[in-house]
Amino acid sequence: MKLCSKCRKNLWPYALILFISSFIAFVTSLTLSAAGIRPEHNFWWSAGAFLAVSVTLLTYMVSCMRRHCHDDHHMV
Repeated sequence: MKLCSKCRKNLWPYALILFISSFIAFVTSLTLSAAGIRPEHNFWWSAGAFLAVSVTLLTYMVSCMRRHCHDDHHMV
């Protein structure tokens, strides 16, 4: 199943992923700096948290959008 153009161009899910990933990276950065981690290590761990959450949420979002897309031409 592929996504229809309307589902693919909807920006809200991608904005939500960006917001949640940024929030997780920010909280990770605050936690690591409070724990006394050096700033260069803090940056890499925060970037890793951002990427891990982004990829996980993007995979989940696309699979849900494929499942619930109303322009599925395979269903007859």
